[in-house]
Amino acid sequence: MTRKLFSLVLVVLAGVTISAGVASAAPKPAEDVSAMIRDCIDVPNRDVGRGSTGDYVREVQCLLNWAINPATHARIAVDGEFGANTEGKVRKFQQCANALGAGLVVDGRVGPRTAPHLEWWAGHSAYIC
Repeated sequence: MTRKLFSLVLVVLAGVTISAGVASAAPKPAEDVSAMIRDCIDVPNRDVGRGSTGDYVREVQCLLNWAINPATHARIAVDGEFGANTEGKVRKFQQCANALGAGLVVDGRVGPRTAPHLEWWAGHSAYIC
């Protein structure tokens, strides 16, 4: 067995626990949270706001649901329609990011300044707010 393949097998085995003869996935450590946002579709960034539709809006909605605590701010539908709920959640995200020094314009749009912050927060284990 090559060294690379052996290392890969060890990584796979480390991620599985055996309990009473049944294999189950181990809980994901905090550093693996970024892998969970892979459930969000990934399309090239572009500027979206109220009235926009499509795949990038779906990605934004999915990322917002990962970045903002659903216990304090309700999840939004991932439907590809950038309406009032999505705009409100983007504004909340921008306000929370600014409280941490991001310097974003709170305009409810996801463009080249907001998108990287949103992607970063969605990929971490802590919520931005």
